[in-house]
Amino acid sequence: MAETAKTLAGPAMVGPTAMVDVAPDLSRAEPQMPTVTCEVTSHVAHLRLNRPEAGNRFSMEMFRALAGLFTELDADPGIRCLLLTANGADFSLGVDVADVMPSWAAGNSPFGDHEVNPFGTTGPRRRKPLVTVVQGQCFNAGLELVLASDICVATDNCRFAFHEMRFGVYPFGGGLFRLIRAAGWTAAMYYSLSAREFGADEALRMNVVALTVPLAEAEATGLAIAHDISRNAPLAVQAALAQAQTWADHGEAAALAHSVPDIIRLLNSRDATEAMRAMAEGRPPIFSGQ
Repeated sequence: MAETAKTLAGPAMVGPTAMVDVAPDLSRAEPQMPTVTCEVTSHVAHLRLNRPEAGNRFSMEMFRALAGLFTELDADPGIRCLLLTANGADFSLGVDVADVMPSWAAGNSPFGDHEVNPFGTTGPRRRKPLVTVVQGQCFNAGLELVLASDICVATDNCRFAFHEMRFGVYPFGGGLFRLIRAAGWTAAMYYSLSAREFGADEALRMNVVALTVPLAEAEATGLAIAHDISRNAPLAVQAALAQAQTWADHGEAAALAHSVPDIIRLLNSRDATEAMRAMAEGRPPIFSGQ
């Protein structure tokens, strides 16, 4: 697939710290920077959070942009893996409080019922693997995204935290129970209830991230993992992800119910035939996703 780029606009920055949506003066308006960008190379879609001047805090528009891209890419048969990174020094400091909190308090969600929610709390399940690469500060919604992803690479300078308790809420995007599942009850409660920060080494020890690397190597490491995934049989990768998600949501018995139907379907796929042929011919397989 040829390399493409997609851009989506987000809220404007007003003053040194305020972050609010403003009506543009069309007579003098300059093009807004996209809040999320997407580049597709081969079968990997590389998404970047792009509000570095705001610490990549999520506005409602930024949430909508990310969900729109996730939904579009999930439906694209040419995309086999998603990679999520962020421009700037920090992956994300959380949400744009002035913009997001009033909307949430009014019961307004940025995610449509039929959209793939990047946090996995509503809508259809994501079918494509998600690799995240995080650096600097990764707080609140940023940490929620890490825990909602399948594989996370963290720079060795990364700091993590759930600060929600300081704002009168808690990590309600799935992060609380996902941290329990990864790190265990005591560690999850310690960091969630106290709002204390932890570093990359502790994140690795608690299974929050898969590996830690120097900052200069982080994006290349994430890209290599995403491309390794994309070279495998896409039907098998998606079936494995679906079974893992079923186990996480419904337990072992429900996940095992996938096994026999999956193996029959996969063994009768064109990709399985191609894998056997390639092995006999001593060459790498070329999978079609069929």
